Amino acid sequence: MLDPQWWPLGLAALAVLAGAVSVRTTGMGFALLSSPFLVMALGPVEGILVTNVCGIVAALLNLLVIHRDLDWRRAARVVPAGIVGTIPGALLVLWLPAPVLAIAISLLVIAGLLFTIVSRSLQVPNSFWVGAGGGFASGVMTVTAGVGGPGLVVYALATQWEHRSFAATAQLHFAVLGVAALLAKGALPTLPVGGWALLLGMLVVGLIGGTALARRVHGSRAMRGVIVIAMAGATLSLIQGLAQL
Repeated sequence: MLDPQWWPLGLAALAVLAGAVSVRTTGMGFALLSSPFLVMALGPVEGILVTNVCGIVAALLNLLVIHRDLDWRRAARVVPAGIVGTIPGALLVLWLPAPVLAIAISLLVIAGLLFTIVSRSLQVPNSFWVGAGGGFASGVMTVTAGVGGPGLVVYALATQWEHRSFAATAQLHFAVLGVAALLAKGALPTLPVGGWALLLGMLVVGLIGGTALARRVHGSRAMRGVIVIAMAGATLSLIQGLAQL
């Protein structure tokens, strides 16, 4: 008979598997898909810390495979701006009620996504400030809402960023912001060695499975998946904020 303590780890492993498949197939969605179940299995503090660590590992492993598609010029705009965005994000969390902040940011992201979807033919020039704005929004939302992808997706859609390049560059962005989040918290997960072995094993399996799926998914279809995940993340953040009022 299985030790009851392994059931939470089993749920956590499935969550990591789903997140890894998503991040390999679409370039994002790890935290969105895995964090609710990791929090359920491991608790709010440990669950988010495990999400951060596994998200960093998933992004870096994915980047090893697709690094040739990385757009260094765009990365030089979005990544530093994302780091800067974590600072006012942390201050806003201290100054404003978290539910109000989550609602406001989620509504802005949803509005931005809807606008860019409706006006896909209206292309915004890919300037330094547009890229920095997308990265900054992602950094703010990472700290305040726990999901940094939607802000970056608005920038990608507005500038018609090609999916393969977006997916590769996003991995570097998410890995750096994940490290920044851990440094800001000053804490690491306390899972046993066996737990880490299980989660990291499922993460690798998910990335391999996602690789097989990615070969069958056209860039435009993958970007539609990114839009769905980004909208789901912003909507989830909105619902959480409303529930906490």
